[in-house]
Amino acid sequence: MVVDPKRWFLNFLPNEEGRPWGDGTYMAKRMGSHMPWDENCKVIPLIGGYEAMSAMRESLEAAITQAKQGKKGYVYIAGLRLSPLRDLSEDNPWIIQNRPWNESDSAKKDQTVLGFILRLMQAGITVRILLWLPIKASIVAGIGPLMSDHIYIAEVVSKECERLSKSDPSAKDRGIVALDMRVASPITSTHHQKMMVIRVGDVNVAYCGGVDLAFTRRDAPDASHPYTYDPNATLDDLLNRTDSNPSQFLGGDWQSGKNIPQVIDVQDKTHRWPKSPDTIYDALKDVAKPLHSEPDLPKDVYGDDHQIWHDQHLQLQGPIVKTLEEQFCERWLDGGNVHEFGFWGSLHFKNNQVIFSSKTAIKDDDIKRLDEPKDVDPVLGGLSLVQMWRTIPLRMERKRPPFIRGEFTVMAGIANACQAADELIWIFDQYFFSRPLARLLNHQIKNDKKNKLCVILVLPPYADDLPHEEHHARKLALNDLTAGLTLGPGKFERIGVYNLWHPSRIPGGIYCHSKVQLYDRSLFVCGSGNLNRKSFTCDTELDCAVLDEDLVLKHYRRLWRVLFPGVAWPSQINFNDPFGGWGMQFFDAFENAIKAQGTYLIPDPWWNADKQIRPVIIDGKTKAAVDIRPPRLPANPAEARKNPIDWTGVARDQDYEEDYMEEARGTLNNPKLENEDIWSFIKKDVAKVEDSLLEPSSLNTKIESNTCPESSDVTGDPKAPGRLDEIVFLIEKCGHGDKWPWRMP
Repeated sequence: MVVDPKRWFLNFLPNEEGRPWGDGTYMAKRMGSHMPWDENCKVIPLIGGYEAMSAMRESLEAAITQAKQGKKGYVYIAGLRLSPLRDLSEDNPWIIQNRPWNESDSAKKDQTVLGFILRLMQAGITVRILLWLPIKASIVAGIGPLMSDHIYIAEVVSKECERLSKSDPSAKDRGIVALDMRVASPITSTHHQKMMVIRVGDVNVAYCGGVDLAFTRRDAPDASHPYTYDPNATLDDLLNRTDSNPSQFLGGDWQSGKNIPQVIDVQDKTHRWPKSPDTIYDALKDVAKPLHSEPDLPKDVYGDDHQIWHDQHLQLQGPIVKTLEEQFCERWLDGGNVHEFGFWGSLHFKNNQVIFSSKTAIKDDDIKRLDEPKDVDPVLGGLSLVQMWRTIPLRMERKRPPFIRGEFTVMAGIANACQAADELIWIFDQYFFSRPLARLLNHQIKNDKKNKLCVILVLPPYADDLPHEEHHARKLALNDLTAGLTLGPGKFERIGVYNLWHPSRIPGGIYCHSKVQLYDRSLFVCGSGNLNRKSFTCDTELDCAVLDEDLVLKHYRRLWRVLFPGVAWPSQINFNDPFGGWGMQFFDAFENAIKAQGTYLIPDPWWNADKQIRPVIIDGKTKAAVDIRPPRLPANPAEARKNPIDWTGVARDQDYEEDYMEEARGTLNNPKLENEDIWSFIKKDVAKVEDSLLEPSSLNTKIESNTCPESSDVTGDPKAPGRLDEIVFLIEKCGHGDKWPWRMP
């Protein structure tokens, strides 16, 4: 079957100089000469942190081998979070036994994040790293260790350059770390991209997806869950594995929960972890150790150790590698206040800063450009088309191209794909909070005249942080998604919402961190962007959209095996049926598979909250008492298979009394009831987080309730205020001349 990339991908807008990509970007400059996607690429989807980190490890080792043969090159890394002691190794004793390392251990190769950085530099490879640095006040929010880790990495890289340059002056800029605070809002915004580009000798590969090189993220094999990563495995090889345990939910991450390792000072003033004899660690001397990282996940739901974290990532080869390198170069050069490393007293209180670990990154008080990216040859037999989508938010302080008007191709691409799909949209997401997206999906289902389109969502069972607020945001979005489609308690017309849950562990929570969507059997989107306002408009994000029918169907099958290891693939479904209808067949098979023993999903119980509203007299005034019974998670594996109405595990608080204002007004027959008239005898002493903090935007949020005053039926305005396709229209098509009200900061 031939798929049309112009249907599934974003196209250049007429007369708009490369929009919707940022003005003057490498991608925008393709307009008139090249299509805004890359052909003849090879893509391997990686399921789980073990597969993803193993693939990155092997590519880095291959680069080091090439460099030792005299073939120099460079490695670019951009991340939200890099944990220096994140271990990627496989053949060391602590991985084989899935246990913490100890002082008697010795590494065959140092394959920690920091170990790799040192080894790359010592092999002669140029290293550039973009790391988010929260403002100092963020320590209050519990991310002080993240900031400390990133400063520590920058200090070590700086000292390693000093050491190397003593014998080789050209090594003075071998490694540079950019601590990046050039964000839309200094309090709530992040640089959230997770990408790596490796171009050393014959190694030309990129990685993009949801995996941070950080603690908790690597669900790894143990004695009960065998799995050996094969760096030469094709997608067919991965699909046809015959392990005794083919499920890729493994033994959890030993570097999680209470077992997150600490950097320990010892007498020689270095830092202690199992080191390799072929690596020089002199740069660690006299570097202050970072703060100890706290656990990422609540133990009542995810356990206290060996926590399981689900992710997906992409290994990419071919011309898309150059495209991702170009995007890294554009991020590196983004305008802001430029500083050399070392002025810690007050500088990181300021907004719009980037602090480099070396003065060689700066020339004439500005950022030096990285080398111009070179072409990457098409992959022989590479059948995947890949398009890069980004969120580069508006930022008032940005004074130069290419992102003066920002870039919102993640949001635009997802809105387009939702409208292109007519059989199935399958979503994995950490923060499904976007009400505009939920409204668009609801609209697509209701307006599907053939009643074919189905939506499947896979979400985490419980929030990682701010649980009441996150659950509340999810509840509002899921209510919008299912509005008018209710069939019964927990049952919705062509919509299934599920949580990852282990069938034998207590507690059984599996944290879904993936940011993935599959549209029909055509498009696979994987990256850093969550389906929320923050990712769509405020944080720096990067997705890759892969158009490849063969790859998508094989990924369906791999995901099925991961989620339902004991249930046969529904081979009776004809995914090539020219009359369609296979999406509904898959949806029904999916729902039936969940009921089997040994599966890794449970229904999401968001709909199962209950409340009682009654009048009470408080200080002589009649108020509405609202008593809420939140939904609960299962207490044990047996309970997980039962109807969620009867679950007795952890309560998932998700409601506010004010949510029931209209019902309270009716119950008390008082249409003038206000928030202060809502009363609860069991109110928790917890401050509500403002929506603008939980879900910030670099755009005026009025965009979520407006249509374009200049538009008409001819212009294509959906005229659907608050729906995602309308927001995309307002950003890119509501304006004329130099007046673009929604795109200008």
